[in-house]
Amino acid sequence: METALNIDVATLDLPHRQALEEVIGKQLASHQRLVISVIELVPPAVEDSRPAQSLDDWTKIYDGLSDEEVEEIDQVAKTRANLSRDLP
Repeated sequence: METALNIDVATLDLPHRQALEEVIGKQLASHQRLVISVIELVPPAVEDSRPAQSLDDWTKIYDGLSDEEVEEIDQVAKTRANLSRDLP
């Protein structure tokens, strides 16, 4: 959406002229034209701080761990998975 307004200062009533002068920070002469533009900004791309992951990456999650370490992790996961609510 791009829009532009061209306003002849001489056509403005006093309150509107004063409001615009306050916005731009200077007095307007009657021979001037005020141009106000509204432009659409493209938001900056948000970069994900995490690297992309594939299924292959997850198949190597336990690489380098002993059987005991894997079992420890498994027990924690199973404990968390058993959380339940009192359902009828």
